[in-house]
Amino acid sequence: MSRSADGKAALVVRTAGLTAALGAFVMVSTAVFTITDTMGIHNVIAGAIIAFVASVQAYRTDEQGSFSIAIPAVLAVLGIWIAIAPILLFDVQRDLVLGINGVSGVLIVILSLAGVYGTVQTSNATATSA
Repeated sequence: MSRSADGKAALVVRTAGLTAALGAFVMVSTAVFTITDTMGIHNVIAGAIIAFVASVQAYRTDEQGSFSIAIPAVLAVLGIWIAIAPILLFDVQRDLVLGINGVSGVLIVILSLAGVYGTVQTSNATATSA
């Protein structure tokens, strides 16, 4: 793998790691900010799924050099879900919950799209250097 591809692979791993951290934040926000009822359960489950999937992406990219846009695309969809679920499903009126989910969801989408960009660039750099 070329030096250019290594730098772009690092982008994918770092964005995946930050996405995993945001998923963990969404998960623990239930306890830290006392998010109750089904919205709290939703945040625990959705946050855990995001943290797990992003960790898998970081592991696959770092250890195996495997590049796929499927995982960051799934994370982007999950980020959108985190942002809109409080309004669509749970009719949440608490500003703190709307802010936590909205900001976290948007950041997850941005990081996931950066991961898609890094994956495409890494694949292109690897293909041209081969």
